[in-house]
Amino acid sequence: MLNIAILKRQWKDLTSYERFEQVVSRIVMLLIAVVIVYALILVAVNLFEHFKLGLAFMNAELLQDVFGPILTILILIEFNHSIAVALTRKSGILHARTVVLIAVLVIARKVILLDFKSASLETFAGIAAIAVAFGALYWLIGARSLEAAPTSESHHQS
Repeated sequence: MLNIAILKRQWKDLTSYERFEQVVSRIVMLLIAVVIVYALILVAVNLFEHFKLGLAFMNAELLQDVFGPILTILILIEFNHSIAVALTRKSGILHARTVVLIAVLVIARKVILLDFKSASLETFAGIAAIAVAFGALYWLIGARSLEAAPTSESHHQS
């Protein structure tokens, strides 16, 4: 997806800011990749330790200890992927819709890992309000981009 040979060919056509953005984005992607690999190693070590427990591993709290970092890794992968896609499309580094989608994933992680026995009504209401707000924002951004798409097509046809 991020072919260096293609980047070398396109480098001369890029503005100085686009070059800066390309370099910084690739450094950020590399750093995120390092964090992903490190987190993956930690999850593997943690999981191996939990497997030694036998059936006690099926305890809900231990499963949350395993799934929390796994979900975090998946969120990091999605974030890294969104940067890679933005680089290949030359459409800016991140779009608001992508950021909102990642925020929704973070909220979903929070809900999955929430201890429902000790959470207060205020916590549930707060998470619900944030989830609805981000869901509505994601929908609004999608509806706005759908409205803008026909306009740009008709503009190119004239």
